[in-house]
Formats: sequence, C-alpha cells, structure tokens
Amino acid sequence: MSSFRIIIMNAALSTVLLIGPANAATQHQIERMTARAASHATPMSAADLRKLYAGRSWIWKDGAGFFSRHHHHFTAWSHTGAKRSHATGRWFTTDGGKLCMNALWYSGKTVARNLSCFLHREKAGVIYQKRASGGKWYVFRHNPIKHDDEFLKLRRGARVRQHLPS
Repeated sequence: MSSFRIIIMNAALSTVLLIGPANAATQHQIERMTARAASHATPMSAADLRKLYAGRSWIWKDGAGFFSRHHHHFTAWSHTGAKRSHATGRWFTTDGGKLCMNALWYSGKTVARNLSCFLHREKAGVIYQKRASGGKWYVFRHNPIKHDDEFLKLRRGARVRQHLPS
C-alpha cells in the first residue's frame, strides 16, 4: 500500500473521530480501518522499541511501569481504591515488534507472575500498538503527534519509586 493511501486512510480516520461521539457502527469502522493500516505497517525492531521505552515510565490510569536501561529491570505499581500492588521483573523486546514485561506482582500476601506483551508496527512515522493477547490495534503515536496519543504517557525517568514499598 502506498504512503499516499496510508495518509488518506489516516486523514479519513481523523475526520471520523472529529465528527463527534461514535456510534457502534462507526467505532467498528474505525477499528477495522486501524487494523487494516496496522496490517500494512512493519513490525518495529527490538532496537527501535528499546529506544522508545528504555529509561521511561509508562503512566497508566491507575499506576505506572518503569523500563530501566540497567539490565532491562522493570518495576511498576498499581492501585484500585485501597487495593495496592507493585511489581519487579524484567522487560524485553523482539524484532517482531513485541515489548514484554515479565514480573512478579505483589498484592498484600499474594504474589503472582505476569507476562504482558504488546505488539508494535510502524509506517510513515505512525506507530500502531495492541496487546499481544487478543487486543485491538490502535494508533499509539500519530504523525504528527496528537495531544491524546498514548505515546505521550511515556515519560522520561523513574516515576514509580515513590509508590514502591521501601
């Protein structure tokens, strides 16, 4: 698919998003268009993913995860109401566009291992992302970047330390 066609598809997607609240059919169309654009994009390399995540914290709605440059250590915290948990482990990338976090999550007296992976594809500066275990493709970073891109939740530095137990 040509770059011009991808740009036109992204412009159409942006137009649909600007119209207003999407009904179920429109949301389905957006998801199909995004999945199609992602299918024509190239999986990101392990090196490009390391550049994207290393030394940054990914800020989530109820927590954050830090991708250390030092031996690929991963630390995270999460909370829902009074329930708090934290994780320690490692993160890794693959040339198939995969970023994974393999960590032990501690919550009270409970400990559970969790492996969570995300797929990344890129074309013309647009990065598509989805959870590897059955997620739907979405635009992680537009080109040019938009104010609500998930990419902007990747912030330099370790922003999890103050939430971890001493």
